[in-house]
Amino acid sequence: MQKKISILLLAIVFGAILIFANSKGLLSGGKETTNTIVAPVGTFFSDTASSITGFFSGVFNIGNLQEENAQLLEELNKYKAENARLLEVQEENKSLRLDLGFAEKSGFEYIPARVVAYDPADVRGMLTISEGEDTGVLVGMAVVYEGFLVGRVHEVGKNYAKIMLVTDPLSALPVSIQGTDTNGIARGELGSGLVMEKIPQGDKVEAGDTVITSGLGGEIPRGIIIGKVDKVESKENSLFVTANVRPEARLDNILRVLVIKN
Repeated sequence: MQKKISILLLAIVFGAILIFANSKGLLSGGKETTNTIVAPVGTFFSDTASSITGFFSGVFNIGNLQEENAQLLEELNKYKAENARLLEVQEENKSLRLDLGFAEKSGFEYIPARVVAYDPADVRGMLTISEGEDTGVLVGMAVVYEGFLVGRVHEVGKNYAKIMLVTDPLSALPVSIQGTDTNGIARGELGSGLVMEKIPQGDKVEAGDTVITSGLGGEIPRGIIIGKVDKVESKENSLFVTANVRPEARLDNILRVLVIKN
């Protein structure tokens, strides 16, 4: 390999000498002979120069393409971010419309509040909101999100309140099956579920039935939807049946709530 490179360098040097000598008129031994010797060398250098020019032109083109690709990627990322923001705004607007629709139809007085702390992975189903005693929040008040009951006020401070979700293991609410006289108690379960207990054995309860607040006890008004029955379980020789209930509210993504005052 080194030998070939040496021969090539020698040929280049020799060719350069011939071209220089011809340009100075030193090779006067016949114009045709001179051209015969020099022409191939000139052609070689011309082709080599063209190749080098083409090579660097290709390198510059690659650089330009890389720059254009970087710009396009930046624009694409901006588009993705903007699209994500618009989707978030649409979801928020949809959620707000559901809240306002519920408030208008129910006729309840309410206190709007933001969720400031919430860990859906926690064993206890608790969240903290931005309103408290200063705005009239009291212990026991019902709390809704997108028109569904999510819990009730468990603890109140001056400018905050803690909400016990319906899925909290310590939560127990008097409930009814919508459109019937069937009553029971909805208790929270680990894993974000609910169980409706104390349903009389003879009462008809089916999967798909809607579970609402019964209004018994006086703290929470009647008729707020909690969830739907998933499955009914009946034990032999028992006076009552139980029903697994799936909450209707999106408990893993609560952004704000309405606290029902009356």
